[in-house]
Amino acid sequence: MEIYPEERFRNWIRKIEESDVKENDPKSIEVFNYFVEDLAIACLKIISAVKERELSKKKALEILENMKKFFLTSVDFGDELKNDLYEFVKESIKAIIQSTIYYLQNKVSKKSFEQLLKEAVEKERKGDIASAFENIAKMGAKVLKGEELPEFEADGFVANWLDGIETLAVVMRIAKIDQHLSSS
Repeated sequence: MEIYPEERFRNWIRKIEESDVKENDPKSIEVFNYFVEDLAIACLKIISAVKERELSKKKALEILENMKKFFLTSVDFGDELKNDLYEFVKESIKAIIQSTIYYLQNKVSKKSFEQLLKEAVEKERKGDIASAFENIAKMGAKVLKGEELPEFEADGFVANWLDGIETLAVVMRIAKIDQHLSSS
């Protein structure tokens, strides 16, 4: 079962390359939002496949680890704005993937969203980026478990990662609405 093959990733890179991105035109950067949403949907499909027993947890985790590798590579669009936006969404995507891994591994924190975020901000401030990232990914695992993500303000890497978790929460809400509509 191929949920997010490398070709899908390459297609998004091509779409970004072909897009006319302008700093003062929010519509022109939508391709980046769709890219993140598409990846969040793929992660939800992986979770669904595990729940439906179409995919083992072990295989799902292998797929997610493989997806992570796509985002470790550097991409140069020959455009500073595109490169900056790509780096931003890459961090959001990494947070979504790691959240999905934690969810499948049952590594869902009992700490509140507020506590996890406070710790993440503090860890980033101290330069412990890996631990800060882990806290935000644990927030994502809580979202995947069905907890409602409150609204937060943040900056730095934490803001990038949190953006991914917020996208995940939105995609899940839309999926629930779609499921409700199709069952009515």
